[in-house]
Amino acid sequence: MKWMLVVIVMNAPVKTDLVYGSLAECLSAEAQMRQEWADHYGQAKKAGAPAETLGLLSSQVTKGTCVPAK
Repeated sequence: MKWMLVVIVMNAPVKTDLVYGSLAECLSAEAQMRQEWADHYGQAKKAGAPAETLGLLSSQVTKGTCVPAK
């Protein structure tokens, strides 16, 4: 079975057309996406970004889920 990564942006699902051969591959891609976002947030915080900017970044954290591809 193939799996598609669906990204949740501001509480709305966005179809990515990113299809993986296994659930493990899809979940790995989702974890990598979250890590890259966390790294970006961490860099902004380390650089002394204002609280408003950090709050905006935090509120827009991208999430994902894997669903069976058709």
